[in-house]
Amino acid sequence: MVVIVTAVNCFSVKLSGAIQVLLTSLKVCAILVIVVGGFLFGAAGTSGAAPPVPSLGLGTIGALLAALVPAMWAYNGFNDLGDLGEEILQPQRNIPRAIILGLLTVGGLYLAANVIYFRVLPFERIAASRHVASDVVESFAGRRGATGLTLAMALCALGALHVVVLTGARIPYAMARDGVFFRFAERMHPSRRTPTGALVFLGSIAALLTLTGTFEELYSLFVFAVWIFFALTAIALLRLRQKEPNLIRPYRALGYPWTPLIFLSAAVALTVHLWMVRPIRSSLGLAVILLGIPLFYRWHSPSRNAVEVRKQK
Repeated sequence: MVVIVTAVNCFSVKLSGAIQVLLTSLKVCAILVIVVGGFLFGAAGTSGAAPPVPSLGLGTIGALLAALVPAMWAYNGFNDLGDLGEEILQPQRNIPRAIILGLLTVGGLYLAANVIYFRVLPFERIAASRHVASDVVESFAGRRGATGLTLAMALCALGALHVVVLTGARIPYAMARDGVFFRFAERMHPSRRTPTGALVFLGSIAALLTLTGTFEELYSLFVFAVWIFFALTAIALLRLRQKEPNLIRPYRALGYPWTPLIFLSAAVALTVHLWMVRPIRSSLGLAVILLGIPLFYRWHSPSRNAVEVRKQK
């Protein structure tokens, strides 16, 4: 599937965008089926008494952070839009609109789905279930309905894979164009205008990663790595506001400085906890990230840049 999605993105940018709209629409429809069907046809279950809430301590905080890892994978994607900023018309207006609308839509759909879960299924069954959505649909649409929902969710997962390839390839392409990455990632198809070099590089790395662990291990490594950079982004925002106070800024940071400080605290807590839970795999991921520092300075050296300028002339 990684190879197929990479090939599609190499073929056409417009086709890739149309496929993403289709897959996203299917995902929204699948969640609406759960919400509407559960509300209209699902019998309200007897939830029973929820287990007592433990006192707030290190164990409770650790359990909360562990539960946040898959949730952060599910809600992740708000940051991917920025990678396409160069290809978006009127980005100062359209990027904030898309992010705000997207977050409200995703949050609203997931919260509505969870309301239906707890309305239809008892608390104990939800806690023990590995496929809550399928169990809810099975309660009012039978086994065939649950199977159909499972197939729809599989296609939704394909949509998540597709958007990561679509947006992620723009990063090595932009870095190669700026002279701080391998030159082959700068290759652009002459007629289709797709970053084929970066797409092939990203697809190859992704295909290799799929052979290194389970889905849970892979998304845990992803969350660990990406939230390190989210933390660095918050630090950069605070630093630049202090260092360059008069710089023209098309976007406002609402609630500054408290919002980036809260975000930074959450990012640090999440990554530190993930490292404690999965120290070996997280350490390997951190080593790969740190390896990029000397490579960046090697590509970014003044002598190398001077050579590149002479070649272009």
